[in-house]
Amino acid sequence: MASPRQMLTDTVYDVVRQRLVDHDIEPGGKVNINALAQELEVSPTPVREALARLEADGLLVRRSLAGYAAAPLLGRKEFSELFEMRILLEPAAAAKAAGLIEEPHLAVLADHLTQMRDAQDHTSPQTRRTFLDHDALFHDQIAQVCGNTLMREMLDRLHAHAHLYRLHFREGLAAETCREHARILEALSEKDAGLAESAMRSHIQRSRERLATALGEGDLTGGEQG
Repeated sequence: MASPRQMLTDTVYDVVRQRLVDHDIEPGGKVNINALAQELEVSPTPVREALARLEADGLLVRRSLAGYAAAPLLGRKEFSELFEMRILLEPAAAAKAAGLIEEPHLAVLADHLTQMRDAQDHTSPQTRRTFLDHDALFHDQIAQVCGNTLMREMLDRLHAHAHLYRLHFREGLAAETCREHARILEALSEKDAGLAESAMRSHIQRSRERLATALGEGDLTGGEQG
């Protein structure tokens, strides 16, 4: 069982991570330990520990004498490598999940898909965020079900970086994402590992194409550096 201090650090980590993903803290924006501690009504110690974990995840950078800042968005090379890793890992996770998945897991995935469909028109920033949140949770659930702890941890880090781009997701493409998730869910429901793997691979490839189109060359100008 986690100690109270560890639970507090985990809570701070989750709060700051979500703010980074939602761009409430913009890429490059400063993160002040004392200000966060005061806002969250905790001591600076769990904040320091949480920020160190986020640095290890690559979501924060620490600069000499300047403290922490949100990591910049990935450059073209790193963006391509991110999706290369997802294409290697996520289809394999989906295939493993197909052999382990049970009805309660399928019900959770179906609920995330329903929430995405309900929000897919993006009529407001809130419904757009709801769509993107359930998109992320759909993938995270499959990674959890796959049963490989190391694979899940690696995908969690990859997803965090991919989600930094999610607010660039353009309207009109949500229905396509929902259709792809439906094919993945159908394959998992049938416990068909080969079909689940193929459906996930196609989805990740299409996701990369959609995001690259939405960002455009002008938004991927980081060159070789992130």
